[in-house]
Amino acid sequence: MDTLFAQVLLPLALAFIMFTLGVGLTAADFKRIALQPRAFLVGTALQFISLPLIAIALVAFLPIPPIVKVGVVLLAACPGGTTSNLLTHMARGDVALSVSLTAITSLASVVTVPLVLMVALALFMGPDAPQVGMVSTGVVIFALTVIPVALGMVLRKLAPGVALGLERNSRFMSALVFTAVVLATIINEGLGETLRRLTQAGAVSLALNVAAMAVAFAVSSWMAFKMRQRIALTLECGLQNATLAIVVASSLLGDIDYAMPAAIYGLMMFATAGVFILWARRWSKAAVRARAMAR
Repeated sequence: MDTLFAQVLLPLALAFIMFTLGVGLTAADFKRIALQPRAFLVGTALQFISLPLIAIALVAFLPIPPIVKVGVVLLAACPGGTTSNLLTHMARGDVALSVSLTAITSLASVVTVPLVLMVALALFMGPDAPQVGMVSTGVVIFALTVIPVALGMVLRKLAPGVALGLERNSRFMSALVFTAVVLATIINEGLGETLRRLTQAGAVSLALNVAAMAVAFAVSSWMAFKMRQRIALTLECGLQNATLAIVVASSLLGDIDYAMPAAIYGLMMFATAGVFILWARRWSKAAVRARAMAR
């Protein structure tokens, strides 16, 4: 892989995405957690526990290369991306809950991603695993996620006019950058290699995406959350920060093959999320009509 792309452009893209998240954050986004703790706690449990377990269960017995298995679990360990906030808004879900979850899980990823990655490497690669340290991985993730988020929040505090101007388009811009990263990762590998990886990782990446969304919706429905909260949790669990997985794979693991599940997932998730958004919007319209008829 091109060194400039892997070591410079990808980390900068991730830092920009996290900066746009920070620009849109206020203290209220963190205080809001106390107002709906059940939904927040369930969301974090789904992100940090159920997603990695689902990924490990999916790849454990599949006849795919260990490097692909690690890549799938790495992707599942990543927090929800800023794209989930934009699509939650489109689906008429609880955007405030989505933003709060994205912020907290992104900050916690400094610990959670290295931990799950170490487990995946030990399970599926053993002595053949690349030598990466949990602390060094956490430091890199901290530099590319927590610091940009903090800088964005500082900008909002010191120059609210500038921050509000950026916030109007920040979600759309971060979605564009995310899409560009995914496409660049695939194009950088070439068509032949991409098709080979698609056959190896395509089905399991799609299965992870669908399973994560299904489990999130089922659990939030079982917990009797409002539909807006169910929508937010479903999209938060179904739209992972694939850019973070790609950066960790290329910059820390030193092999883009680890990133191919994330790149493929990054394209597929728009299709599955689109289907879910169409259903959620129709449900919302039907609910409004039902309430109007009941009056």
